[in-house]
Amino acid sequence: MYTVYAGSDVDDAGRAAETGQADASAPGSETVGTAPIAALPPGDPIEIANNGAYFGRARDVIQTAQKKLRIVQFEVTQGDGPQLLVAATIKAHQRGVDVRVLLDEEVPYNADALAQLKAAGVQAKYDSPKLRTHAKVVASEQGFVVGSTNWSTPSMTKNNETNVLVRDPAAVTQLHAWIDKLWADSGKSQPMVAGKSTVAPLYADGGYAAVVGPLVDAAKTRIWLCTYGMNLDPANASSPVTQLAQKVAAAHQRGVQVRIALDQSGDWAELGNDVNADSAAHLVKMGLDVRSDPKSVVTHAKFVVVDDAVVLGSNNWGYGGMQAYHEIGCKTVHAPAVAGLADYFDKLWTVSTPFAP
Repeated sequence: MYTVYAGSDVDDAGRAAETGQADASAPGSETVGTAPIAALPPGDPIEIANNGAYFGRARDVIQTAQKKLRIVQFEVTQGDGPQLLVAATIKAHQRGVDVRVLLDEEVPYNADALAQLKAAGVQAKYDSPKLRTHAKVVASEQGFVVGSTNWSTPSMTKNNETNVLVRDPAAVTQLHAWIDKLWADSGKSQPMVAGKSTVAPLYADGGYAAVVGPLVDAAKTRIWLCTYGMNLDPANASSPVTQLAQKVAAAHQRGVQVRIALDQSGDWAELGNDVNADSAAHLVKMGLDVRSDPKSVVTHAKFVVVDDAVVLGSNNWGYGGMQAYHEIGCKTVHAPAVAGLADYFDKLWTVSTPFAP
């Protein structure tokens, strides 16, 4: 289903933007069909789309859209994969689908994609400069993909990334209501609207801690966390990152197995590496087991397995991801998805090493 990458050659210039201090993130042989497909391929209500599997699932959502297609992306670059998805988006518009694309205005790469889309008649625009739009969403009326993957070649082909394809109608309804609010006003935080999904209830904009915190408080067996960036300042007691870290440490003290995997690829400048290294040092002092991924690979994934639940999305453990940016993700207890993501984490853990700041 997927491979955890143990090494790669990546040009990805951006975790500093993600952690609140910068993210540049395909399949060259893929083609985009000209005829629309009536429906998403059948499958589980929530399905893992990690690493290279993202491209195919995002393309499925775009090509099967019949009524509406909504895309929210932090970054769209040149390269085969991103450009094939842009081309598929334009084709959806050309066959009569109501398409809207919202891109973050501060990422220079987005200018080319925005110009392409607008020239083709697609409703596409930048977000407000007041808030970073770090969410990563591809959604039709039939389903959606959310997670960590940017529309960039490294993100689609070389990084460790975690995403899910959701087919659950209640979650689809919840997501579209939130995207409509974001489209109307991206200049302010847009908390997730209430939803009825039991498969993949969604969180957004500042909602992460309220989802993860109670899970950690109730954890009995395991807390396995993987995040691309962590900015932990123990002196800031009011920070959600500090508060969640303390909850994780308390769980460890009562016998819960805690594993924390952080990226240390060196691809995003010394300042960024220092942020993760400093956070790891604090976590180790708290008695927690922290590991670094291989320096040759970018582990851009963002998810946590707590007992028999998973929370997965676009946000890192930093001020931006927890409080300031437009972010989105979901919680699931769907057993096959939880088992698959736990297995993914286990493979990542196997190739990681004890953190050595």
